[in-house]
Amino acid sequence: MKIALIGRYGEGEILSGPERVARELFDELKIKNVEVTFIEYFFSDYKDSSFVNKLLKKKHFNSQNLYRLGIIPIVIKFKKNEFDVIHFVNSQRFELLFVFLKYLFRGKIVTTFHGLMSDEIPEGQLLKNRYFLDFWIERLLIKISDELIFPSELLYDKFHNKYTLRNKFKIIPNAASSIFFDKRFTFPEIQDEIKMVFYNGIESSINRGLDDLLIQLEGVKFPSSLFVIGDAKIINSMNQNVKVNFVSPMNQKDLINFLRDKHFIVKSKTLDTFSLFVAECMTIGIIPIVHKNTGIIDYIESEINGFIYSEEKRLSELLNQITDNKYNLEYISNNARRIIDKLNWNEIALKYLNIYQTVR
Repeated sequence: MKIALIGRYGEGEILSGPERVARELFDELKIKNVEVTFIEYFFSDYKDSSFVNKLLKKKHFNSQNLYRLGIIPIVIKFKKNEFDVIHFVNSQRFELLFVFLKYLFRGKIVTTFHGLMSDEIPEGQLLKNRYFLDFWIERLLIKISDELIFPSELLYDKFHNKYTLRNKFKIIPNAASSIFFDKRFTFPEIQDEIKMVFYNGIESSINRGLDDLLIQLEGVKFPSSLFVIGDAKIINSMNQNVKVNFVSPMNQKDLINFLRDKHFIVKSKTLDTFSLFVAECMTIGIIPIVHKNTGIIDYIESEINGFIYSEEKRLSELLNQITDNKYNLEYISNNARRIIDKLNWNEIALKYLNIYQTVR
């Protein structure tokens, strides 16, 4: 069976969540000796991007079976190689080419969605940065795909309410890299302050709800530090007990070292369809405190391997109870680490392989 993964592979070591998923799946399929090829485009923010390259250039990373192709080389590649399955691992505008040429390729089409465009693109900004193309590709991929993949029940429900999906979908979560798991980790004792982490991302255009989170933290009584991973910004925090620190995005090795002494990974109530970062933090042993509007709640049992808050049980109230020693945090941390038993790339790649073999 010949598999083609289509999407954005990314440059460097600091990647978005969908890029991380694409790389991890690609690497795991190769480990399993699957005949897999990754094809991406000369994206405008790549160092080697140019009009000529986008049209004519072919770049082959030999050791990885990874290709960066312009439009004409893409067509040639797919005419020479009859792939059995074409898997769009993250939604990109250049994939419109495959939509237009679908009937030239015999392979079955699988698409993984990581978010719903109407939730990610600000209202009234369809023309800005040609966002209408992203809506267009979303609709067309749903139409032409033989199987649709969603990482959570939450995202599936979002798509189900907006589109007619028929019965051609599966829910397959994302997974944490095994390098985040360390048997020697022990949950750090809370002494002078709570240390929380909030991931604000590498894409500044996406609102992850930092301002709302700070409002949620106004009632916290215990000295706390909130480490925000992402670009620094001017913030308004009324609570003197909460110190906000901005930290630049890091590669995986540096990120793991940074996270070792942290207690909690917190999420705002802003929609997050899965949160790969939460899964990675749990794998280390960091306790998740997430809103019910986060897709990874499929794998969190409140007060057992993390905490789920809501409008009824507010975040500040929960943190105050934690600092009053109401919970056994070491027990919850150890349970959080067991997420790796379910959300590891060996298991997730096997689920994808099953899709590839059975898609009709």
